[in-house]
Amino acid sequence: MARPGYCDTHRKSVHRDYGRARRSFDAELGFYQSAQWRAVRAAFLRQHPVCGACEQYGRVVTAVVADHVTPLKEGGARFDTANLQALCVSCHNRKTARETAARR
Repeated sequence: MARPGYCDTHRKSVHRDYGRARRSFDAELGFYQSAQWRAVRAAFLRQHPVCGACEQYGRVVTAVVADHVTPLKEGGARFDTANLQALCVSCHNRKTARETAARR
């Protein structure tokens, strides 16, 4: 049975190209690549090495994301560590999905 869309060989390249095109329109991409953000992020994660959301449930999971509590798109402070929280990838993805759904 034929499936609509691209074959398995070309599907990955189409998704890759879409992601690249989407990122070129993202106004925040430059911010997240800046030396200043990278330094703030690294220092914050050194000070907060455990995911705050997991920690509330008694789990110890390494934090790899310095997440803006109030998203930048909603006016959150870019470099203010009071607007940052340490999260693991899983918790960050859940938070982002909730925020995205709320905007729709």
